[in-house]
Amino acid sequence: MQHDTGVTYYSSGSKLLHWLIGLIVIMMLSLSFFLGDFAKTVQPTAYMIHKSFGLTVLILMMLRIIWIIKTGRPKLPATIPTWEVMLARSVQYSMYVFLLAMPLCGWIMSVTAGRTPVYFGLFNVPIPGLKPNEATSHFFAQCHTTIAWILIILITLHIAGAVKHYLIDKDDVLQRMLPNDH
Repeated sequence: MQHDTGVTYYSSGSKLLHWLIGLIVIMMLSLSFFLGDFAKTVQPTAYMIHKSFGLTVLILMMLRIIWIIKTGRPKLPATIPTWEVMLARSVQYSMYVFLLAMPLCGWIMSVTAGRTPVYFGLFNVPIPGLKPNEATSHFFAQCHTTIAWILIILITLHIAGAVKHYLIDKDDVLQRMLPNDH
């Protein structure tokens, strides 16, 4: 995905998408395991908001991937060992895959459960040709939960890597993604 464009910093668009997606995903992972514990009177609204933000993450992730392909991104410093670069890229690309798979699984789960998402209460978001099916819904519910745990691990690794670069390596990897740089 990375091509040598001579890019030395992340564009404002890359930073915006990174932090917006990160904020939404961390918020959703923090609250989503408790959706069933919400008062019955607010559960429908809570699930509608959850599904809407999930679809938003799907759209933002597609935009982010396109943005990175078009604008490029800076290379990691040459001082970083090859194994560490490979680990960082593996975590990053895995996050991309799972941040696409997570909302897709949730969307399929909802539609096949007969609970088509209503995007922020504005309009239905069906999947053409997909009908309610309990077995399919159950399968995608399990996938959705498993991916949530995988994402928690990947996000933890991602944050740990950023902190390591800042505190131990003392390089500019973290600063390049901060809003105030460039």
